[in-house]
Amino acid sequence: MGPSSGSWSSCFHAWKRWAFLQLLLTTCAGSLWVQDSRVLEGQPCEPHSQPWQAGLFQGVRLLCGGVLVAPQWVLTAAHCQKPNYSVRLGENSLEKREDSEQEIEVAQSIPHPCYNSSNNKHDLMLLRLRKPAEVNRNVQPIGLASRCPQPNQECTVSGWGTTTSPRGTAPRGGIIG
Repeated sequence: MGPSSGSWSSCFHAWKRWAFLQLLLTTCAGSLWVQDSRVLEGQPCEPHSQPWQAGLFQGVRLLCGGVLVAPQWVLTAAHCQKPNYSVRLGENSLEKREDSEQEIEVAQSIPHPCYNSSNNKHDLMLLRLRKPAEVNRNVQPIGLASRCPQPNQECTVSGWGTTTSPRGTAPRGGIIG
C-alpha cells in the first residue's frame, strides 16, 4: 500500500524546500567562488607595462602565471607543472591574439628540490623554454632584486587577475595588485 496523500504532500514540500536550499547554496557559493577567485584590490595594468609577465597554457586554457627571468627561463609555481604546456609572453589581453605575443613550448620543468605538494612548501619551479624569447619592448626579463624588501616596503605583484585556473575563457587583461 502506498503512502497516504498527506505524507506524500509533506514529503514533496520538504523536497521542494531542500531543492530550493540547494539551489540557493549553489548560487551563493558560486558567486562567492567568483569573488574569491579574483585578486583582492587588483587593478588593470597599462598595456604592456609588465613585459616580464608570462602565462602558462595547455592549449587555450590558462594554467598559471609566471615571470620571465632570462630569455629562456620562466619562474612559476611548482603546483602548475603539467606534462605538455607552453608559455605566452608579450600579451596584454588573454581574450585575443596580439602581434606582440610570443608562444614558446616548455622544454623542461624544474621544480624546487624540496617542493612538497601536500602543503605547497617551496612552491617554485623554473621552466626552460624550447627557444629563447625574442626580447623587445613588450617582452623583457624582470630585473631581479639584489636584496629582500624591508618590512612595510610597498611591492608590486602582477598576474592575470585570478587566483584559480579559469574554466572556459581566460580573464581580461593583466592585473596588478
